[in-house]
Amino acid sequence: MAEVITLIAPVTFPSSTVLRLERIIIDLEAKSVMIQWLDNAGRGFSAVYPTPPPPGQQQPAGQALIATLNTANLSTLSLVKLLLQRLQTDGHIAAGTIGGVPA
Repeated sequence: MAEVITLIAPVTFPSSTVLRLERIIIDLEAKSVMIQWLDNAGRGFSAVYPTPPPPGQQQPAGQALIATLNTANLSTLSLVKLLLQRLQTDGHIAAGTIGGVPA
């Protein structure tokens, strides 16, 4: 099983407790990152990290996220887990436990 996040509180409409990453798009020219994920009902969600970040947003700029991804030590932390943690930190997905085996 690939890595997934099991939420502490379900997302409503109807309830959803498991999310998994579907797609990561890194646009080096535009210095942006798009992350797309699905819930256990198959509904899609996304977050975009442009450069510069949108006014009033507390998320990092796409350029900063690209730099983090480019220099990350992925021998101890998977890319999927790193991105799920980023989405949690930035409030795109709710708190929960990340589990599963890296694909």
